[in-house]
Amino acid sequence: MKTIKYLVKKSNMNNIRVSSYGIFILSIDQFTSFLKEERKSRVKKVLQLFQKEQSLYQKSIQTGSWLPIPRINLAEYEIKISNLGDSFNEEWEEKYNYDSFNLCVGEDDSIWIGSIGLLFEWNVNDFIGNVMTYSTLDGIQLTSALKFPLEKGKYLVSIQGYKRKEELNFPNSNSGFLFSFTKVEDFENVNDPRDDDKYLFNEINKE
Repeated sequence: MKTIKYLVKKSNMNNIRVSSYGIFILSIDQFTSFLKEERKSRVKKVLQLFQKEQSLYQKSIQTGSWLPIPRINLAEYEIKISNLGDSFNEEWEEKYNYDSFNLCVGEDDSIWIGSIGLLFEWNVNDFIGNVMTYSTLDGIQLTSALKFPLEKGKYLVSIQGYKRKEELNFPNSNSGFLFSFTKVEDFENVNDPRDDDKYLFNEINKE
């Protein structure tokens, strides 16, 4: 089994910095295929496109072409994948567990989890390697997206939100997500993560 680089980074290797009030999960192959099928492959402002064309947005989440996690604070978040053996320890408290969100993984056998702001100016060529980083004016390097292995197929996604019991100083994260992916033959329903009456993703940032 080959070594995956992001598994041997620093102690905060699975942290991402959200700078635009949301997170996305997507397979590059599936997402680009969806945009191509809808004749939107030249569009750069993808997030704005989904906000304006609601029928297109609904189709995108129904087909599992991406999964947005909206309306969360600008903060550092710890990302864990249960399929890779990850879990949160006793220093963390689970705040919610939402399940049955659609996600389709394409031929790339991988997913990216990152700050939703990257979809303001979509550029598939930015998604190279296993991690996407940027530097602040103070010279601090932050991570905006991470790549994880996940084989081709259709999945139902479970999202567990966690909050650290005792807050730590930056660059430590005090909020986090544990994602679980269950493979299915087909999608039977669609759950819209933007439904504020059902999903309160920002509970992990409240006192």
